Amino acid sequence: MTSSGLIDSHTHTQPTAEEGKEFVGRYGFHSDRQGTVAELLATMARGNVTRAMIVPWLPAQELVAEQVARGVDRDGAVDHVIQQWQRLNRWATDSVALHPDHLSCLVGVDPVLMGDVGVTSEIAEQIGKGACGIKVAPMFIHRRPDDEAMEVVWRCAREHGVFVLSQSGASRSAGDQEAWGHPAYFDAVLSAYPTVTVQLAHLGIGAEDDVASLTARYPNVVADTSMQLGVMAPDEIVATIRRIGTDRVLFGTNYPLVDQVACAAAFEALPLTEEERHEIGYANASRLATRQM
Repeated sequence: MTSSGLIDSHTHTQPTAEEGKEFVGRYGFHSDRQGTVAELLATMARGNVTRAMIVPWLPAQELVAEQVARGVDRDGAVDHVIQQWQRLNRWATDSVALHPDHLSCLVGVDPVLMGDVGVTSEIAEQIGKGACGIKVAPMFIHRRPDDEAMEVVWRCAREHGVFVLSQSGASRSAGDQEAWGHPAYFDAVLSAYPTVTVQLAHLGIGAEDDVASLTARYPNVVADTSMQLGVMAPDEIVATIRRIGTDRVLFGTNYPLVDQVACAAAFEALPLTEEERHEIGYANASRLATRQM
């Protein structure tokens, strides 16, 4: 067991049990997890997790489309969803303020819906309140990370001296012809913004070798294990982590979509050296977000 405890670098903890249930159900997961801070703190204690990152995220464009389909004016739907996301971001920083020894958070944005001015303002406000990084999801924004619309995210990260957690992988949304978050599309970003560290979620699921190619060439990229622990075979995930670099991988779960305690147990059971286990489970995340972690 990691003596210093684990840092869960990737959770989608929710403000209420109702919102947690809705979040889990939207993606076809079925469990009795509520996804609240109270539940998270309890599972952290059971799983030897000493700190967890709240990642405020909404499938914003999906929500807008759903409202428009119900007859809501598109501009009104966009305004409503942006306000919903701003409330989620504020809730996250407020939660960190209440539990500073156990929680950290990011600020989530969609540059397509929010625009440059909205993104710049939202990031500045939430970083000022204690958020330690930025969250984007190219798969749901329908833009590659090297797209012009995403430039504001990388620019703000550089200006505020924070990292960016991004969805990554070879998966495509229904109807999409593009795997918007494919790791290969981060090449130009990592080159153009060498002081901005990018955390690629899910070990770049389906494109893990591309993540390893990036870590071999750029010092400002890391990955996390969210949604992979207990899914990939132990020997396979260890081999993947070592290809990427044990100094470049962070323990993460994606709670409440998955069981944090089960993920922690799966991690502790991996055939890693104790030094590797400490790096992945604690030290890498601690170095990444020193403001909060």
